[in-house]
Amino acid sequence: MDTTITRSQVEFRAGDKLAGIYRVDDPFKPHFKVLNTPAGHNTVCVSPGDHRHHKGLMFALRSSDLNFWEENPDTEECGIEEVLTTEAIECGMKQELLWRGEKGDLHTYLESREITGVLEGAAFKWTWKSKRTALRDHLLIKSEWSMEVPDGRRINYHGLGIRLPWMWCFGGPQAGQVEVDGKPADPLEAAGCHAKSVGFKGLIDGQWKRTEAAVTITQSKDYTWYVLRDGFPYLSVGPSNLSEVDVKKGETFEETYRITVEDR
Repeated sequence: MDTTITRSQVEFRAGDKLAGIYRVDDPFKPHFKVLNTPAGHNTVCVSPGDHRHHKGLMFALRSSDLNFWEENPDTEECGIEEVLTTEAIECGMKQELLWRGEKGDLHTYLESREITGVLEGAAFKWTWKSKRTALRDHLLIKSEWSMEVPDGRRINYHGLGIRLPWMWCFGGPQAGQVEVDGKPADPLEAAGCHAKSVGFKGLIDGQWKRTEAAVTITQSKDYTWYVLRDGFPYLSVGPSNLSEVDVKKGETFEETYRITVEDR
């Protein structure tokens, strides 16, 4: 994967194929605003009308005093991921980020993030590595809008999250299907699971020929998945999705996620 870095974004290409565009200059959190299949179909939705803070493929959390996920500028709780550096590495890029309050206070994490990608057949295969070191004691919390699953647990939606094409919120062969470890699954049963991989597949709008694509995320940990199809298609996995996490200064989180974006 070749990268072109500007002040505003990083463009990833495999030969003449545009694989992705990662926005660097977002005021709240850097994110993939384009995540293409090899055939050129974008599989992410950025700042849709219902949730303006949903930005393609993104990573954010929420503490008891700072919210890095929902974007509430000019409030005491507004957290941002400030990009300190962005540089090219083999097959991708590396960033240093400072998670802090919008006003410059409450420095929470120093993160080293590496994103690399390769083209393999009909799929772009990405690796997203994050190493976050806590700069202060804090409590990672769940959102008040967490989803209640049939067994009574409430599943949070922070971590590595992706907002998918609108079409994929409809079930059945005409639109979207959730997959857990490569097998079709009911979205309500997938929510709250600890599977290694969860994904969506669905149709691509604007094509006369029926065209299908899929996005699958694989985790290196045993975190809990948040899966939503009804209403809008969304998927996330993260450390605070099942329960709150009491984080101590100096504690380090190292996570690796693999994201497969493919034509089916």
